[in-house]
Amino acid sequence: MFIKKIVILDTWQPYRFRQFYLDVSAFPASTSNTSQRTRCYTDNTTHPNVPPNIITIPCKHTARYVIVETTYDAPEDDPVAGAILEICELEVYGCGLGRYGAECTECPECSTCDIESGKCECSAKCKRNVCDSKGHCTDGCLDGFWTPNCNSSCPAYCKERNCIQNTGYCISCKTGYWGYTCTFVCSSHCLDGVCDIIDGSCTHECTQGWYGDTCDNACSPGCVGGTCDKHSGTCNAGCKQNLTGHQCDVCDATHYGLACSLGCSSNCLNNTCDNITGSCILTGDCKVGKFGEMCGNICSEYCRNGCLKVTGICRDGCNVGKFGEFCNETCDARHEACCNQDTRKYKQSHESNTESILYAVIAVLCISFVINVYTITWILRNNACKKRDVIPDKAKRDTEFIPTTGIYDIAEDNAGYQELDQLSVPSHYSQLQNPTNN
Repeated sequence: MFIKKIVILDTWQPYRFRQFYLDVSAFPASTSNTSQRTRCYTDNTTHPNVPPNIITIPCKHTARYVIVETTYDAPEDDPVAGAILEICELEVYGCGLGRYGAECTECPECSTCDIESGKCECSAKCKRNVCDSKGHCTDGCLDGFWTPNCNSSCPAYCKERNCIQNTGYCISCKTGYWGYTCTFVCSSHCLDGVCDIIDGSCTHECTQGWYGDTCDNACSPGCVGGTCDKHSGTCNAGCKQNLTGHQCDVCDATHYGLACSLGCSSNCLNNTCDNITGSCILTGDCKVGKFGEMCGNICSEYCRNGCLKVTGICRDGCNVGKFGEFCNETCDARHEACCNQDTRKYKQSHESNTESILYAVIAVLCISFVINVYTITWILRNNACKKRDVIPDKAKRDTEFIPTTGIYDIAEDNAGYQELDQLSVPSHYSQLQNPTNN
């Protein structure tokens, strides 16, 4: 509680009341010594004088215990020896924390205030014990404290335990820590363990074998001496045997494998190969006369100018007397066409004949197509013309037909038909049968 005052009463001759002292403490007398207490009053009365019967002691402190003690041996007690303290009554006036006044009203603007006026009190952590009406330390805090009232301790890893009063941010960190409150640990690979307070990047170089802003990247095991540039990781002293690259992390042109310990085939052109599989043909070629993945196969001895690196097919045909893709067939009576020439010429002739036949077939098909189109067009047009000529021809035949007198007799308008055998003039048919009678 917060103690306001203590009143001590004694109703008789208070000679056993001389030279006492009164302390307040957070701990009881049995577990505390005077260095852990706050002294509020000391009586210095000597024999034969005595203190007043009622003593009012101001004591504005926060405490749980009030301790009254003495070491004085009053002469009035002779022959009894030893200190005796005699008190009739002790009254303690105060309030709980954060309250003030006779009614123990709550402090208006701060966590603690003057027990009588309610005015915020300066914290013991305020420099020069100066604060405003709200208890804010206007001259700053003692080292190790922050907040407006200086009641909070600075973070543990602030250098010299100093921090900014308003934020609690450390002004600087102890070696090995970074961050506004110095709660992050610098990389163990920072030289001397020192890093930037803002981003944790190593202030000095990295320890051997590491690189990067925070020195958390290991140099390539292919670096000679295990050292590399702090920023790029480029090996400072070059690469170990069989390795290459800025960080010495790939095989050189003549080696391959996980550890770059395998040499490329001697049959690879320039002895170079793929740095992972060892294949000669993925990145290069085979020496003349070789083919295959590792160039371990031999081209046919009858190939002219070697063979293709993947399949082994002869590149420029065969020597005289041989033919086939691999020049492994011998010319004989069945192959007279190629016996006296190399495969290249035979192949060209064969391909030329094939192409000629193909072109001829295409030409015939094109001509046939044109003829068929022409024929169909002619037929369709002819039929259309015939249909247009039908009506005019019929009209012409009707107008040109004139009956000939002598073949048919034309009867008078009012006469009827006569029988053919009653005609008086012989018919032309009879005259044609008997020409001599005319």
